[in-house]
Amino acid sequence: MIIHGNGPSVRFLWSARNSLPSRLGGLLTVAIIVLATSGISVNAQEPELGVEPNTPESTVPDLADGKAIAEKLCVGCHLIDKTSGGATPADVPSFPSIANRPNQSVEVLMNWLVAPHAPMPDPHLTRKEIRDLAGYVVSLRTVP
Repeated sequence: MIIHGNGPSVRFLWSARNSLPSRLGGLLTVAIIVLATSGISVNAQEPELGVEPNTPESTVPDLADGKAIAEKLCVGCHLIDKTSGGATPADVPSFPSIANRPNQSVEVLMNWLVAPHAPMPDPHLTRKEIRDLAGYVVSLRTVP
């Protein structure tokens, strides 16, 4: 403890009770209590429902689920099938044109959807959603 001055005007400039580690420990305790009682999950990613631990995940896209994802998230910018109508931005390709690109595959599209580049926004899809959406897009291929 360091004492500055004498008599009734003595000031304590430092003590173990007011030390930086002590204050940080108190703040950490408060933060832990707030997180524990707030219901906020501290997991980086929630587990996917329907995937059992220690069992292989399917690699087969569900085309119906892929189409539903496209109709929900992609239709605002892309023509998602041959019958979709409506206006889209001029520089945004339709799903059939994406499917007919040379060397296009489910794997190539899955890699693109994991980390899309501008101007496409990141839709934050699960692995299953990415697989299903990529499978749906490739199913629109008309060129052998």
